[in-house]
Amino acid sequence: MIIFISFFGCVPTVIETTKKPPKDEEIFVEEKKEDIIEAQEEKEVAPDLSAKPENKIIDFKSIDKIVAILSDDNLLTPIFYKSFISEIENYPNIPKIDFIYSLNEINSNIENSLIIGPITTSDLMELPQFLGNNTFILALSNDYSLMNKYADNEIIFIPNSPYLHVNKLNQYIEDQRFIGVLYKQNDYGLKVFNYFKDYYPLHFIKSSSFGTSAIDLELSVNLIGKLNELDSVIIIDDSYSYKDLIGYLATEENTYPLDKIYLIDNFFEQRNVLENYYKPVNRTNFSTFDMSTSKEPHREFLFHKSSELTLIIADKIFSGKSLPENIYHPTFGNLSIELQMIDYPIIFE
Repeated sequence: MIIFISFFGCVPTVIETTKKPPKDEEIFVEEKKEDIIEAQEEKEVAPDLSAKPENKIIDFKSIDKIVAILSDDNLLTPIFYKSFISEIENYPNIPKIDFIYSLNEINSNIENSLIIGPITTSDLMELPQFLGNNTFILALSNDYSLMNKYADNEIIFIPNSPYLHVNKLNQYIEDQRFIGVLYKQNDYGLKVFNYFKDYYPLHFIKSSSFGTSAIDLELSVNLIGKLNELDSVIIIDDSYSYKDLIGYLATEENTYPLDKIYLIDNFFEQRNVLENYYKPVNRTNFSTFDMSTSKEPHREFLFHKSSELTLIIADKIFSGKSLPENIYHPTFGNLSIELQMIDYPIIFE
């Protein structure tokens, strides 16, 4: 998941007044009394679609089935499905699972169910309309920006998330005052940056989005001001663009120190194939194991582990008839749930 300092000066408030037209120019519209009453009633009952849902009453003792929602993702969905099929026999407390291959298959509200999935942002956005009473969700999407569509007590985001990486930066930048943030001009960059500025409103943040062209990269760096005045630079990027961007991170004296740069890339890039030049950049890793030893692509590897975690949590729910406070995973160790996210042992190095 406090004062934010703005770059803009104070602007005096302008009060705009509208003169009432002369009496002989006034226009009266006669409305039926019934129409007015009906309009008022519609206004009173209209729901606030932007409001975050209130916490629900969830009785885990009455949850008796699992609904697994498969999303249209050719990379991650097969990993999720394979994990379930191959490992479900290790969890005897888990009942039979009903697989749903598309939200269009749902004909009535889901009730008394543990929901696992969906994976894609679009499916996670549409899911609330299919929820009935007594449901709990182990989301396989890491798009924490959709948290406002769900009650705090009805969902946990299982995959390792860039939003968690933002939280974990606190121990490295908590004493810093001036921070530069450069974020990719795409959905990923904008969402994670918005979360960043909400999470660190007391810091003086100079920010700019960046694209891919040389002119755009140079302009984006120039917009965050004098680099030698910044305690650190945060780059939010789910592609390889950050490598070109770093080339423009220079002051009149020298290149901005790479060991003062923090990259939030959601494990897009393998840690064991990094060019030596970029290795000083601080990026997310784990304190419990060395990611560079993984031969499987990091995103796929971590999503496989996320699928395992859903089974572990589901088994705990059906055996204990409640949501566990702590869980254990052979790779990650002891884990807790914080702010509706799994608190993975993330470090920056």
